[in-house]
Amino acid sequence: MTTVDFAASELRYRRLFEAAHDGILIVDSETRRIVDVNPFLMKFLGYAYDEFIGKELFEFGLLKDEAASQAAFRELQKAGFIRYEDLPLKTKDGRSVAVEFVSNVYQEGEEQVIQCNVRDITARKKTQNALRDAEAKLSRYAAELETVVYRRTAELQLSNTQLEMFVYSIAHDLRAPLRSMQGFSQLLVEEHSVNLDEKGREYANFINAAAQTMDHLLSDLLAFSHMSQQKIELAPLPLDAIVQHALSGCEMEIRERQARIEIIPPWPVVLGHETTLQQVLVNLIGNAVKFVAGKTPQVRLRAEEPAGGIVRIWVEDNGIGIPLEFQERIFQVFQRLHTTKTYAGTGIGLAIVKKGVERMGGRVGVVSAPGQGSKFWIELPAAPAAAAAPRQEKATP
Repeated sequence: MTTVDFAASELRYRRLFEAAHDGILIVDSETRRIVDVNPFLMKFLGYAYDEFIGKELFEFGLLKDEAASQAAFRELQKAGFIRYEDLPLKTKDGRSVAVEFVSNVYQEGEEQVIQCNVRDITARKKTQNALRDAEAKLSRYAAELETVVYRRTAELQLSNTQLEMFVYSIAHDLRAPLRSMQGFSQLLVEEHSVNLDEKGREYANFINAAAQTMDHLLSDLLAFSHMSQQKIELAPLPLDAIVQHALSGCEMEIRERQARIEIIPPWPVVLGHETTLQQVLVNLIGNAVKFVAGKTPQVRLRAEEPAGGIVRIWVEDNGIGIPLEFQERIFQVFQRLHTTKTYAGTGIGLAIVKKGVERMGGRVGVVSAPGQGSKFWIELPAAPAAAAAPRQEKATP
């Protein structure tokens, strides 16, 4: 390198040294004393140039004491590099700052030179501390929220259980006097009709019919309460057998309405509770047969296995259909779309369906439109392959 080149290189280095936004110290490798310092570090720590020159690093807090300084220089001579990622310092006016300190040894001609870089990380540390505090607060809030949710969920479960027990008790206790009222009104008509005029007999029949309606309502309430409280243990269930049992439970309604039932195999095996699933299907098939006007009821039963390890069971009819705005409400207790005598019922049947399916870990829904029939579906977990039984291949007319 020529003298001109060396001078140009020295000038470039000096400009970088003076303009750097990190503190730079040049230290004598033999005496460990500072021989040069750049403007940034003087401004950062608040010391004048002369206050740096001839001092050791520990005198500014960059190392703990003289012993630490000696140990650091031995490590520096051995490895050629030392680094402190989080070093607390005090400025001349007493402010606390945090720095990242890196020291390197390099050769300059025949001499070794030590360069120390000091980077201000005070703002970064504040941000990290603020982030750590925020995470700690968030963690505490999450734990508190989880505790509150757990407590309120337990309170809600207790409240629901108490309410269900209350409903069961009321429904059970009301049936006895209701049956007495029904029985005596019937006896009044059968044995004392000669003492009643036509209006009196009509009133007695009204009392008897109202008592029967109330008895059906209480019976459904008891069924709903039982569905909510009974112990549910899931087991593999072959759907072909469950469907046949459900159809047997609806046999009288099917014959009275001369309904046509189409069963489409194959039928998978699901995880469910046998009596609960049978009751769910009995209610759905009963509704499919009932809510049809001016034509022969046609009911189609089938199953499919979409992705995700579930089985979807369909109960489809050609009935009056359900408007979109009512398709969620109908699964609530006492929600009826039709209150006329044309379609008898208590408004609890579909609530029993929803409760039963949910108790088995499934979902229920409907696809329908007025005048276009309804397609009710329930989803249940598919049974493991090892538990699956041979599937039905022949349709039952």
